[in-house]
Amino acid sequence: MDTAQSLNTSAEATASEEQTNSAPKRAPKPQRGAELTIRTHSFAFEGKAVGRREDGYVIFTEGALANELIRVEVTRAKGQFAEAKLIEVIEPSPERVVPPCPYFGICGGCALQHMSYPAQVYWKGAQVRELFERIGKFENPNVLPVLTSAGREFQYRNKMEFSFSSERWLLEEEIAGGDELDRFALGMHVRNRFDRVLDTHSCLLPKAIAVEIMNFSRAFARDHNLGVFDPDKNPEGLVRFLVVRTSEATPDVMVNLVTSRSEPKIMEKFAKELRERVPGVTTMVNTINGKRAQVATGDAEHTIFGPGTIRDSIGTNQFQISAQSFFQTNTLQAEKLYQAACEAAELKRDDILWDLYCGTGTITLFAAHLVKHVLGVELVESAISDARANALSNSIANVEFVASDLRKALTTPEFLSQYARPTAMIIDPPRSGMHPEVVKEVVELAPERIAYISCNPATQARDIDLMRERYELISIEPVDMFPQTFHIESVAKLRRK
Repeated sequence: MDTAQSLNTSAEATASEEQTNSAPKRAPKPQRGAELTIRTHSFAFEGKAVGRREDGYVIFTEGALANELIRVEVTRAKGQFAEAKLIEVIEPSPERVVPPCPYFGICGGCALQHMSYPAQVYWKGAQVRELFERIGKFENPNVLPVLTSAGREFQYRNKMEFSFSSERWLLEEEIAGGDELDRFALGMHVRNRFDRVLDTHSCLLPKAIAVEIMNFSRAFARDHNLGVFDPDKNPEGLVRFLVVRTSEATPDVMVNLVTSRSEPKIMEKFAKELRERVPGVTTMVNTINGKRAQVATGDAEHTIFGPGTIRDSIGTNQFQISAQSFFQTNTLQAEKLYQAACEAAELKRDDILWDLYCGTGTITLFAAHLVKHVLGVELVESAISDARANALSNSIANVEFVASDLRKALTTPEFLSQYARPTAMIIDPPRSGMHPEVVKEVVELAPERIAYISCNPATQARDIDLMRERYELISIEPVDMFPQTFHIESVAKLRRK
Protein backbone atom coordinates (compact mmCIF):
# COMPACT_ATOMS: atom_id res chain seq x y z
CA MET A 1 0.00 0.00 0.00
CA ASP A 2 1.47 3.35 -1.00
CA THR A 3 1.17 6.62 0.90
CA ALA A 4 -1.89 7.92 -0.92
CA GLN A 5 -3.70 4.64 -0.42
CA SER A 6 -2.77 4.61 3.26
CA LEU A 7 -4.15 8.10 3.81
CA ASN A 8 -7.30 7.44 1.80
CA THR A 9 -7.87 4.22 3.70
CA SER A 10 -7.42 6.16 6.93
CA ALA A 11 -10.05 8.69 5.85
CA GLU A 12 -12.50 5.93 4.96
CA ALA A 13 -11.79 4.20 8.27
CA THR A 14 -12.42 7.46 10.14
CA ALA A 15 -15.71 7.96 8.33
CA SER A 16 -16.73 4.34 8.87
CA GLU A 17 -16.01 4.54 12.58
CA GLU A 18 -17.86 7.84 12.91
CA GLN A 19 -20.98 6.40 11.28
CA THR A 20 -20.76 3.13 13.19
CA ASN A 21 -20.54 4.94 16.51
CA SER A 22 -23.09 7.66 16.01
CA ALA A 23 -25.30 7.35 12.97
CA PRO A 24 -27.79 5.17 11.12
CA LYS A 25 -26.10 2.91 8.61
CA ARG A 26 -25.66 4.18 5.07
CA ALA A 27 -26.83 7.73 5.48
CA PRO A 28 -27.59 9.10 1.99
CA LYS A 29 -24.68 10.97 0.48
CA PRO A 30 -25.16 14.65 -0.41
CA GLN A 31 -25.09 15.97 -3.95
CA ARG A 32 -22.01 17.77 -5.19
CA GLY A 33 -22.56 21.52 -4.78
CA ALA A 34 -24.94 21.09 -1.86
CA GLU A 35 -24.55 23.65 0.92
CA LEU A 36 -24.70 22.39 4.49
CA THR A 37 -24.31 23.76 7.98
CA ILE A 38 -22.35 21.39 10.23
CA ARG A 39 -20.42 21.38 13.48
CA THR A 40 -16.89 20.02 13.47
CA HIS A 41 -15.52 18.01 16.38
CA SER A 42 -12.00 16.89 15.50
CA PHE A 43 -9.09 17.42 13.14
CA ALA A 44 -7.90 14.75 10.71
CA PHE A 45 -4.64 13.87 9.01
CA GLU A 46 -3.76 16.23 6.12
CA GLY A 47 -5.27 19.26 7.84
CA LYS A 48 -9.02 18.76 7.42
CA ALA A 49 -11.66 19.25 10.08
CA VAL A 50 -14.09 16.38 10.69
CA GLY A 51 -17.79 17.11 11.14
CA ARG A 52 -21.13 15.39 10.76
CA ARG A 53 -24.43 16.14 9.15
CA GLU A 54 -27.48 15.78 11.42
CA ASP A 55 -27.92 12.16 10.32
CA GLY A 56 -24.28 11.44 11.16
CA TYR A 57 -22.84 11.45 7.62
CA VAL A 58 -19.15 12.40 7.87
CA ILE A 59 -17.77 15.49 6.13
CA PHE A 60 -14.11 16.57 5.86
CA THR A 61 -13.57 20.31 5.37
CA GLU A 62 -10.31 22.00 4.44
CA GLY A 63 -9.77 25.35 6.15
CA ALA A 64 -12.00 24.58 9.11
CA LEU A 65 -10.89 23.73 12.65
CA ALA A 66 -12.28 21.44 15.31
CA ASN A 67 -15.21 22.74 17.40
CA GLU A 68 -16.59 25.17 14.84
CA LEU A 69 -20.04 25.74 13.38
CA ILE A 70 -19.49 26.18 9.64
CA ARG A 71 -21.28 26.44 6.32
CA VAL A 72 -19.74 24.33 3.57
CA GLU A 73 -20.19 23.35 -0.06
CA VAL A 74 -19.79 19.66 -0.93
CA THR A 75 -17.08 19.11 -3.57
CA ARG A 76 -16.96 15.30 -3.58
CA ALA A 77 -19.17 12.66 -1.98
CA LYS A 78 -18.60 8.94 -1.44
CA GLY A 79 -20.67 6.28 0.26
CA GLN A 80 -19.15 6.88 3.70
CA PHE A 81 -17.92 10.47 3.62
CA ALA A 82 -17.79 13.72 1.68
CA GLU A 83 -15.23 16.44 1.18
CA ALA A 84 -16.27 20.07 1.26
CA LYS A 85 -14.91 23.58 0.91
CA LEU A 86 -15.44 26.15 3.60
CA ILE A 87 -17.90 28.96 2.81
CA GLU A 88 -18.37 30.60 6.20
CA VAL A 89 -17.29 30.19 9.81
CA ILE A 90 -20.41 30.87 11.86
CA GLU A 91 -18.97 30.08 15.29
CA PRO A 92 -15.13 30.07 15.27
CA SER A 93 -12.97 27.85 17.42
CA PRO A 94 -10.91 29.50 20.18
CA GLU A 95 -7.93 27.89 18.40
CA ARG A 96 -8.51 30.03 15.29
CA VAL A 97 -6.06 32.91 14.69
CA VAL A 98 -5.58 35.44 11.90
CA PRO A 99 -3.08 34.01 9.38
CA PRO A 100 -0.09 36.38 9.11
CA CYS A 101 0.58 35.54 5.45
CA PRO A 102 -1.51 37.40 2.80
CA TYR A 103 -1.43 34.32 0.54
CA PHE A 104 -2.75 31.85 3.09
CA GLY A 105 -5.55 29.69 1.76
CA ILE A 106 -4.32 29.97 -1.84
CA CYS A 107 -0.61 29.12 -1.56
CA GLY A 108 0.22 25.47 -1.04
CA GLY A 109 3.15 26.13 1.28
CA CYS A 110 1.21 26.30 4.56
CA ALA A 111 -2.04 24.72 5.69
CA LEU A 112 -2.33 25.59 9.39
CA GLN A 113 -1.55 29.29 9.77
CA HIS A 114 -5.15 29.82 10.88
CA MET A 115 -4.54 27.59 13.92
CA SER A 116 -2.65 28.66 17.05
CA TYR A 117 0.71 26.94 17.42
CA PRO A 118 -0.21 25.14 20.69
CA ALA A 119 -3.27 23.76 18.90
CA GLN A 120 -1.14 22.62 15.93
CA VAL A 121 1.08 20.71 18.34
CA TYR A 122 -1.89 19.14 20.13
CA TRP A 123 -3.59 17.92 16.95
CA LYS A 124 -0.38 16.59 15.42
CA GLY A 125 0.20 14.47 18.52
CA ALA A 126 -3.42 13.32 18.44
CA GLN A 127 -3.11 12.32 14.78
CA VAL A 128 -0.03 10.19 15.49
CA ARG A 129 -1.99 8.41 18.23
CA GLU A 130 -5.03 7.93 15.99
CA LEU A 131 -2.96 6.44 13.14
CA PHE A 132 -1.18 3.99 15.43
CA GLU A 133 -4.49 2.91 16.93
CA ARG A 134 -6.33 2.56 13.63
CA ILE A 135 -3.70 1.47 11.10
CA GLY A 136 -1.22 -0.19 13.48
CA LYS A 137 -3.96 -1.67 15.67
CA PHE A 138 -2.04 -0.69 18.82
CA GLU A 139 -4.25 -0.31 21.88
CA ASN A 140 -3.45 2.83 23.87
CA PRO A 141 0.02 3.43 22.32
CA ASN A 142 2.49 5.39 24.45
CA VAL A 143 2.65 8.67 22.50
CA LEU A 144 5.08 11.06 24.18
CA PRO A 145 4.67 14.86 24.18
CA VAL A 146 5.51 16.50 20.85
CA LEU A 147 9.00 17.96 20.53
CA THR A 148 7.92 21.42 19.43
CA SER A 149 9.49 24.19 17.41
CA ALA A 150 8.20 26.80 19.87
CA GLY A 151 9.98 30.11 19.39
CA ARG A 152 10.82 29.26 15.76
CA GLU A 153 7.44 28.73 14.18
CA PHE A 154 8.41 30.80 11.12
CA GLN A 155 11.64 31.35 9.15
CA TYR A 156 12.77 27.80 9.88
CA ARG A 157 13.21 26.43 6.35
CA ASN A 158 16.78 26.37 5.02
CA LYS A 159 15.73 25.47 1.48
CA MET A 160 13.02 27.06 -0.66
CA GLU A 161 12.08 26.11 -4.21
CA PHE A 162 10.22 28.76 -6.20
CA SER A 163 8.71 28.07 -9.64
CA PHE A 164 8.62 30.32 -12.71
CA SER A 165 5.41 30.33 -14.73
CA SER A 166 3.91 32.16 -17.69
CA GLU A 167 0.38 31.32 -16.55
CA ARG A 168 0.22 32.75 -13.07
CA TRP A 169 -2.81 32.12 -10.89
CA LEU A 170 -5.19 35.07 -11.02
CA LEU A 171 -6.88 36.17 -7.82
CA GLU A 172 -10.67 36.53 -7.78
CA GLU A 173 -10.52 40.32 -7.67
CA GLU A 174 -8.18 40.34 -10.69
CA ILE A 175 -10.57 38.16 -12.69
CA ALA A 176 -13.50 40.37 -11.68
CA GLY A 177 -11.64 43.44 -12.94
CA GLY A 178 -11.70 42.13 -16.51
CA ASP A 179 -8.36 43.70 -17.44
CA GLU A 180 -5.70 41.87 -19.42
CA LEU A 181 -2.96 41.05 -16.93
CA ASP A 182 0.68 40.02 -17.07
CA ARG A 183 0.70 36.26 -16.41
CA PHE A 184 4.43 36.01 -15.57
CA ALA A 185 5.01 34.62 -12.07
CA LEU A 186 7.66 33.43 -9.66
CA GLY A 187 6.58 31.88 -6.42
CA MET A 188 4.81 28.96 -4.80
CA HIS A 189 2.30 26.58 -6.33
CA VAL A 190 -1.37 27.07 -5.64
CA ARG A 191 -2.70 24.58 -3.11
CA ASN A 192 -3.54 21.28 -4.83
CA ARG A 193 -2.65 22.74 -8.25
CA PHE A 194 0.78 21.75 -9.51
CA ASP A 195 0.07 23.41 -12.86
CA ARG A 196 -0.49 26.90 -11.43
CA VAL A 197 1.90 29.27 -9.66
CA LEU A 198 1.00 32.12 -7.34
CA ASP A 199 3.14 35.23 -7.83
CA THR A 200 4.33 35.53 -4.23
CA HIS A 201 6.22 38.59 -3.06
CA SER A 202 6.60 37.48 0.56
CA CYS A 203 6.95 34.22 2.46
CA LEU A 204 7.27 33.55 6.18
CA LEU A 205 8.86 30.09 6.03
CA PRO A 206 12.47 30.95 4.97
CA LYS A 207 14.83 33.66 6.17
CA ALA A 208 14.15 37.15 4.82
CA ILE A 209 17.09 36.99 2.41
CA ALA A 210 15.36 34.22 0.45
CA VAL A 211 12.45 36.55 -0.24
CA GLU A 212 14.86 39.31 -1.34
CA ILE A 213 16.45 36.88 -3.80
CA MET A 214 13.06 35.77 -5.12
CA ASN A 215 11.89 39.32 -5.74
CA PHE A 216 15.18 40.30 -7.43
CA SER A 217 15.05 37.20 -9.67
CA ARG A 218 11.49 37.91 -10.75
CA ALA A 219 12.35 41.48 -11.71
CA PHE A 220 15.50 40.42 -13.56
CA ALA A 221 13.73 37.71 -15.58
CA ARG A 222 10.89 40.06 -16.47
CA ASP A 223 13.15 43.02 -17.34
CA HIS A 224 15.33 40.87 -19.59
CA ASN A 225 12.44 38.97 -21.21
CA LEU A 226 14.00 35.62 -20.38
CA GLY A 227 10.81 33.65 -20.93
CA VAL A 228 9.55 30.65 -18.97
CA PHE A 229 10.42 27.24 -20.39
CA ASP A 230 7.47 25.06 -21.36
CA PRO A 231 8.24 21.96 -23.48
CA ASP A 232 4.98 22.35 -25.41
CA LYS A 233 4.07 26.04 -25.36
CA ASN A 234 7.46 27.74 -25.10
CA PRO A 235 10.43 25.42 -25.71
CA GLU A 236 12.62 28.50 -26.26
CA GLY A 237 11.94 29.79 -22.75
CA LEU A 238 14.89 29.87 -20.35
CA VAL A 239 13.95 30.06 -16.66
CA ARG A 240 12.38 27.18 -14.73
CA PHE A 241 13.09 27.24 -10.98
CA LEU A 242 14.84 29.31 -8.33
CA VAL A 243 16.22 27.39 -5.34
CA VAL A 244 17.60 29.25 -2.31
CA ARG A 245 19.54 27.50 0.46
CA THR A 246 20.61 29.15 3.72
CA SER A 247 22.53 27.98 6.78
CA GLU A 248 21.94 28.13 10.53
CA ALA A 249 25.58 27.70 11.51
CA THR A 250 27.21 30.01 8.96
CA PRO A 251 26.25 33.12 6.94
CA ASP A 252 26.37 31.07 3.72
CA VAL A 253 23.59 31.59 1.16
CA MET A 254 23.26 29.72 -2.14
CA VAL A 255 21.24 30.72 -5.19
CA ASN A 256 20.55 27.98 -7.74
CA LEU A 257 18.89 29.20 -10.92
CA VAL A 258 17.51 26.27 -12.92
CA THR A 259 17.33 26.96 -16.65
CA SER A 260 16.53 24.97 -19.78
CA ARG A 261 19.95 25.58 -21.35
CA SER A 262 23.30 27.23 -20.72
CA GLU A 263 23.41 30.99 -21.34
CA PRO A 264 26.75 32.17 -19.86
CA LYS A 265 26.34 35.87 -20.69
CA ILE A 266 22.90 36.06 -19.10
CA MET A 267 24.13 34.18 -16.03
CA GLU A 268 27.10 36.53 -15.73
CA LYS A 269 24.80 39.56 -15.82
CA PHE A 270 22.33 37.95 -13.38
CA ALA A 271 25.18 37.15 -10.97
CA LYS A 272 26.63 40.67 -11.16
CA GLU A 273 23.31 42.36 -10.39
CA LEU A 274 22.44 39.76 -7.73
CA ARG A 275 25.64 40.48 -5.80
CA GLU A 276 24.95 44.21 -5.99
CA ARG A 277 21.33 43.93 -4.88
CA VAL A 278 21.66 41.08 -2.35
CA PRO A 279 25.27 41.13 -1.12
CA GLY A 280 24.63 38.39 1.44
CA VAL A 281 24.65 35.72 -1.30
CA THR A 282 27.89 33.72 -1.05
CA THR A 283 27.57 31.39 -4.04
CA MET A 284 25.51 30.94 -7.21
CA VAL A 285 24.92 27.81 -9.25
CA ASN A 286 23.20 27.40 -12.62
CA THR A 287 21.58 23.98 -13.05
CA ILE A 288 20.65 22.94 -16.60
CA ASN A 289 17.47 20.91 -17.12
CA GLY A 290 16.21 20.73 -20.69
CA LYS A 291 13.92 17.76 -20.09
CA ARG A 292 10.14 17.73 -19.79
CA ALA A 293 10.12 16.76 -16.12
CA GLN A 294 9.15 19.67 -13.88
CA VAL A 295 11.91 19.16 -11.31
CA ALA A 296 14.56 21.52 -9.99
CA THR A 297 17.40 19.13 -10.80
CA GLY A 298 19.40 18.60 -13.96
CA ASP A 299 22.20 16.88 -15.82
CA ALA A 300 24.72 19.71 -15.50
CA GLU A 301 25.69 22.30 -12.91
CA HIS A 302 27.80 25.40 -13.45
CA THR A 303 29.16 27.33 -10.49
CA ILE A 304 28.91 31.02 -11.42
CA PHE A 305 30.64 32.41 -8.33
CA GLY A 306 31.64 31.21 -4.89
CA PRO A 307 32.43 27.60 -3.94
CA GLY A 308 29.19 26.07 -5.25
CA THR A 309 28.36 24.79 -1.77
CA ILE A 310 27.27 26.10 1.62
CA ARG A 311 28.19 24.83 5.10
CA ASP A 312 25.84 23.95 7.94
CA SER A 313 26.00 21.91 11.14
CA ILE A 314 23.92 19.35 12.98
CA GLY A 315 25.31 18.63 16.43
CA THR A 316 29.09 18.80 16.31
CA ASN A 317 29.31 17.80 12.65
CA GLN A 318 29.64 20.24 9.77
CA PHE A 319 28.35 19.45 6.30
CA GLN A 320 29.08 20.80 2.85
CA ILE A 321 25.82 21.08 0.97
CA SER A 322 25.75 21.24 -2.81
CA ALA A 323 22.85 22.33 -5.02
CA GLN A 324 21.51 18.77 -5.32
CA SER A 325 22.40 17.47 -1.83
CA PHE A 326 19.71 16.26 0.53
CA PHE A 327 19.79 18.04 3.88
CA GLN A 328 17.10 18.32 6.53
CA THR A 329 15.13 21.49 5.75
CA ASN A 330 14.77 22.49 9.42
CA THR A 331 18.30 22.37 10.80
CA LEU A 332 17.50 23.16 14.43
CA GLN A 333 14.69 20.62 14.69
CA ALA A 334 16.81 18.02 12.89
CA GLU A 335 19.15 18.01 15.86
CA LYS A 336 16.22 17.34 18.19
CA LEU A 337 15.00 14.58 15.86
CA TYR A 338 18.40 12.87 15.75
CA GLN A 339 18.82 13.13 19.50
CA ALA A 340 15.39 11.55 19.97
CA ALA A 341 16.35 8.71 17.61
CA CYS A 342 19.60 8.02 19.47
CA GLU A 343 17.73 7.95 22.79
CA ALA A 344 15.05 5.65 21.34
CA ALA A 345 17.76 3.24 20.14
CA GLU A 346 19.29 3.31 23.67
CA LEU A 347 22.75 3.44 22.12
CA LYS A 348 25.69 2.02 24.05
CA ARG A 349 29.46 2.30 23.64
CA ASP A 350 29.81 -1.32 22.48
CA ASP A 351 26.91 -1.23 19.98
CA ILE A 352 27.14 -2.14 16.32
CA LEU A 353 24.62 0.27 14.80
CA TRP A 354 23.09 0.00 11.35
CA ASP A 355 21.54 3.14 9.83
CA LEU A 356 19.14 2.12 7.05
CA TYR A 357 18.17 4.63 4.35
CA CYS A 358 21.12 6.69 5.59
CA GLY A 359 21.13 9.25 2.74
CA THR A 360 24.16 11.52 3.05
CA GLY A 361 24.98 10.16 6.50
CA THR A 362 23.74 12.95 8.74
CA ILE A 363 22.17 10.59 11.30
CA THR A 364 25.00 8.07 10.93
CA LEU A 365 27.62 10.66 11.84
CA PHE A 366 25.47 12.17 14.60
CA ALA A 367 25.29 8.78 16.34
CA ALA A 368 28.88 7.67 15.66
CA HIS A 369 30.41 9.02 18.88
CA LEU A 370 27.91 7.03 20.96
CA VAL A 371 28.71 3.55 19.61
CA LYS A 372 31.55 1.25 18.59
CA HIS A 373 30.77 1.22 14.85
CA VAL A 374 28.07 2.44 12.44
CA LEU A 375 27.15 1.03 9.04
CA GLY A 376 25.10 3.33 6.80
CA VAL A 377 23.15 1.66 3.98
CA GLU A 378 21.52 3.57 1.13
CA LEU A 379 20.47 2.77 -2.45
CA VAL A 380 21.59 6.04 -4.07
CA GLU A 381 25.29 5.98 -5.02
CA SER A 382 25.68 9.77 -5.05
CA ALA A 383 24.30 10.01 -1.52
CA ILE A 384 26.82 7.41 -0.34
CA SER A 385 29.64 9.40 -1.97
CA ASP A 386 28.48 12.49 -0.07
CA ALA A 387 28.24 10.46 3.15
CA ARG A 388 31.82 9.25 2.82
CA ALA A 389 33.02 12.80 2.14
CA ASN A 390 31.10 14.04 5.19
CA ALA A 391 32.71 11.38 7.40
CA LEU A 392 36.16 12.33 6.10
CA SER A 393 35.65 16.08 6.59
CA ASN A 394 34.48 15.52 10.17
CA SER A 395 37.34 13.07 10.94
CA ILE A 396 34.94 10.28 11.93
CA ALA A 397 36.58 6.91 11.47
CA ASN A 398 34.17 4.41 13.07
CA VAL A 399 31.66 4.59 10.22
CA GLU A 400 31.26 2.72 6.96
CA PHE A 401 28.88 3.39 4.09
CA VAL A 402 27.60 1.00 1.45
CA ALA A 403 25.34 1.57 -1.56
CA SER A 404 22.93 -1.31 -1.75
CA ASP A 405 19.31 -2.21 -2.43
CA LEU A 406 17.95 -2.91 1.05
CA ARG A 407 15.35 -5.32 -0.33
CA LYS A 408 17.99 -7.73 -1.63
CA ALA A 409 21.18 -7.38 0.38
CA LEU A 410 20.87 -7.16 4.14
CA THR A 411 20.53 -10.83 5.04
CA THR A 412 22.49 -12.46 2.24
CA PRO A 413 25.55 -14.52 3.26
CA GLU A 414 27.75 -12.23 1.16
CA PHE A 415 26.57 -9.12 2.99
CA LEU A 416 26.73 -10.64 6.47
CA SER A 417 30.21 -12.00 5.81
CA GLN A 418 31.42 -8.42 5.35
CA TYR A 419 29.53 -6.58 8.10
CA ALA A 420 28.90 -7.52 11.73
CA ARG A 421 25.25 -8.00 12.68
CA PRO A 422 23.68 -4.97 14.34
CA THR A 423 22.84 -4.77 18.02
CA ALA A 424 20.89 -1.56 17.38
CA MET A 425 19.30 -0.03 14.31
CA ILE A 426 18.03 3.36 13.13
CA ILE A 427 15.61 3.28 10.21
CA ASP A 428 14.51 6.42 8.33
CA PRO A 429 12.64 5.37 5.16
CA PRO A 430 10.84 7.62 2.63
CA ARG A 431 7.15 8.53 3.04
CA SER A 432 6.08 5.24 1.50
CA GLY A 433 7.69 3.39 4.42
CA MET A 434 9.63 0.14 4.27
CA HIS A 435 9.13 -2.44 1.56
CA PRO A 436 7.69 -5.64 3.10
CA GLU A 437 10.88 -7.48 2.14
CA VAL A 438 12.94 -4.95 4.13
CA VAL A 439 10.66 -5.45 7.13
CA LYS A 440 11.32 -9.19 6.92
CA GLU A 441 15.07 -8.61 6.73
CA VAL A 442 15.04 -6.31 9.75
CA VAL A 443 13.14 -8.90 11.79
CA GLU A 444 15.56 -11.61 10.65
CA LEU A 445 18.59 -9.50 11.61
CA ALA A 446 16.97 -9.14 15.05
CA PRO A 447 18.77 -6.13 16.54
CA GLU A 448 18.01 -5.65 20.22
CA ARG A 449 16.76 -2.10 19.78
CA ILE A 450 15.31 -0.12 16.87
CA ALA A 451 14.54 3.57 16.40
CA TYR A 452 12.17 3.99 13.46
CA ILE A 453 11.98 7.59 12.18
CA SER A 454 9.16 8.51 9.83
CA CYS A 455 7.69 11.54 8.11
CA ASN A 456 4.48 9.56 7.58
CA PRO A 457 3.00 8.00 10.74
CA ALA A 458 0.46 6.09 8.62
CA THR A 459 3.07 3.93 6.89
CA GLN A 460 5.17 3.83 10.07
CA ALA A 461 2.26 2.32 12.01
CA ARG A 462 1.65 -0.16 9.18
CA ASP A 463 5.28 -1.34 9.17
CA ILE A 464 5.56 -1.67 12.94
CA ASP A 465 2.37 -3.73 12.98
CA LEU A 466 4.20 -6.20 10.70
CA MET A 467 7.02 -6.42 13.27
CA ARG A 468 4.93 -6.83 16.41
CA GLU A 469 5.47 -10.57 16.84
CA ARG A 470 9.18 -10.00 17.42
CA TYR A 471 9.24 -6.39 18.65
CA GLU A 472 7.45 -4.46 21.36
CA LEU A 473 6.46 -0.87 20.65
CA ILE A 474 7.71 1.06 23.68
CA SER A 475 6.85 4.63 22.66
CA ILE A 476 6.31 7.08 19.81
CA GLU A 477 7.72 10.59 20.05
CA PRO A 478 6.33 13.11 17.54
CA VAL A 479 8.71 15.87 16.38
CA ASP A 480 7.29 19.02 14.78
CA MET A 481 9.73 19.69 11.96
CA PHE A 482 7.33 21.77 9.86
CA PRO A 483 5.20 24.30 11.79
CA GLN A 484 2.25 25.79 9.89
CA THR A 485 1.89 22.55 7.88
CA PHE A 486 0.09 19.31 8.71
CA HIS A 487 3.31 17.28 8.40
CA ILE A 488 4.73 15.57 11.48
CA GLU A 489 7.79 13.37 12.02
CA SER A 490 7.74 10.66 14.66
CA VAL A 491 10.34 8.43 16.31
CA ALA A 492 9.14 4.98 17.35
CA LYS A 493 11.10 3.07 20.00
CA LEU A 494 11.10 -0.71 19.48
CA ARG A 495 12.62 -3.37 21.67
CA ARG A 496 13.11 -7.04 20.73
CA LYS A 497 10.87 -9.37 22.72
